[in-house]
Amino acid sequence: MNIFSYISLTAFFVCFFLGNFIYHKNTKSQLNIMIALLSIMVGFLAFAEFQYRQTSDFQTAYLWLKISGLWPLVPAILLHISLIFTGKTNLLKNKLTYVLIYAPAVIIAILAVDTNWLLEGIIKEYWGWTYLYPKSSLLFYIMSLWTLLCTSFAGVICFLYYLKSKDIKRLQSKYLIAGLYLPLMISMFSDVILPNMSIRIPETTMMMSTIGIGFISYGVWKYRFPALTAAIAADQIVSTMSNFLIMLDHNKNIVTINNATTSLLGFSKEELIGKPLEYLFKDQTLEKSLNLHNNISDTIVNFETCLKSKSGEFIPVLLSKSVIKDENGNLMGIVCIGNNIVEIKEAKDKIKASLNEKELLLRELHHRVKNNLQIILSLINLQSNGIKDQQDLEIFRESQSRVKSLAIIHEKLYQSTDFASINFKEYIQSLVSYLLSYYSKTNIIVDIDVENEIILNMDTAVPCGLIINELVTNSIKFAFPEGKTGKIYIRLHHEDGSLILIIGDNGIGLPDGMDFETSEKLGLQLVKTLTEQLEGTIHYNGEYGAEFKIKFKELIYKNRY
Repeated sequence: MNIFSYISLTAFFVCFFLGNFIYHKNTKSQLNIMIALLSIMVGFLAFAEFQYRQTSDFQTAYLWLKISGLWPLVPAILLHISLIFTGKTNLLKNKLTYVLIYAPAVIIAILAVDTNWLLEGIIKEYWGWTYLYPKSSLLFYIMSLWTLLCTSFAGVICFLYYLKSKDIKRLQSKYLIAGLYLPLMISMFSDVILPNMSIRIPETTMMMSTIGIGFISYGVWKYRFPALTAAIAADQIVSTMSNFLIMLDHNKNIVTINNATTSLLGFSKEELIGKPLEYLFKDQTLEKSLNLHNNISDTIVNFETCLKSKSGEFIPVLLSKSVIKDENGNLMGIVCIGNNIVEIKEAKDKIKASLNEKELLLRELHHRVKNNLQIILSLINLQSNGIKDQQDLEIFRESQSRVKSLAIIHEKLYQSTDFASINFKEYIQSLVSYLLSYYSKTNIIVDIDVENEIILNMDTAVPCGLIINELVTNSIKFAFPEGKTGKIYIRLHHEDGSLILIIGDNGIGLPDGMDFETSEKLGLQLVKTLTEQLEGTIHYNGEYGAEFKIKFKELIYKNRY
């Protein structure tokens, strides 16, 4: 195996290493991907060159020389790389561009591999097997012309880009031009021009292309090519952001919009750039909202407004306005960024409608429960009219007061804006007023002292209301015999994170010998049971009448399911 074969093999390994290196510098960059593809392609052709140079077999050499006919793809990739590097993205968005770049290359490569139009024969020289130069091959001239056109056009656009570039971009352009086109020119001279003059030397295309890729790789390592600048990042962010963006100059004219704005409104960029602010907005009040004549503050302002689409539809948006100033504090422009809130407003309306519906249902529920309890009260009252025994009648009357205490709760919930809790001070006042009227007691004064804004949920209000009903009823019935005047007092306030309920009177107290804890009276048993339900404690004081002190906390709603 001669030294020229080793050179081709070395070029193969170097190309694959550099292609992998360039690709992993930025796997998402289209430019890096294409340069890596070029490296792989050149590496493969270098391996083909190694095979036909080192083999001693005619058939094997001929096969690999045919495979090397894939070369026309290299100039196409070079042109593609140049378009990406110089920012000709508009051309690359057109599918016809790819057809023009790659279709001729593919056709020439297929004809070179599948026919004998390019390779008339092979010959063994001191550097190994090589092709016989075709004397009158049309395909050879087409391939040469194609390579020249691709490299010339790519070289021109890269050179023009170099002339207008500055700083790091200018340095990048140097390495790209040197890495892609200088080796190609040398190899064309050695592999095309000299053979045409009947002067044969070892082919240098693969070696020089490998050197060129080395230049590019050095640029990647040294200058982080392609460079990510703040401007590039800003352009990318603006163009891909989901929020619409409208930038105004100091004269309130539109200077920039992003893709989200055109998608939202249906306008093209050309239709909006240069238009006055009012062109896009619903009415003239926006100018006042934007505060364009008094942009001293740098504070970001958020507000709702409407944008006008191309079809004339008004689209509700949430807009955020901020000003842009120069280094001297002078206004340069205004940036408006926002979101389409059509779906949010629709969802809000649906939620509002749903809440209104649920509110009506809850209000109707409490109203019907109250009415049903009133019916029960009426039935108990009708039933009690036929009872002659005074003790039995009293049992019916106590049941009536208990049902009424529940009915008042649902009445308060029905009247409340919050259907899960009630103002307990109002509830106590209503309940006591009913009990005094029901038992026709005019000789008793009730003193109610309830801390303002004590709001209890239904889980706590029901047992607490029944406790008050039982103890106040007992005081009304037994504390002041023979029509004596007296006072009943009710206190409810917060203390150390708990609620303290005190119900007492200045009457005769519990009968001698009656133990509150062991009493078999239904009312007192009910009070103890309800206190346990509240997870509270109860204490009795009979020194100056009868006083019950209950300490509890508001119950947390528990899931019933």
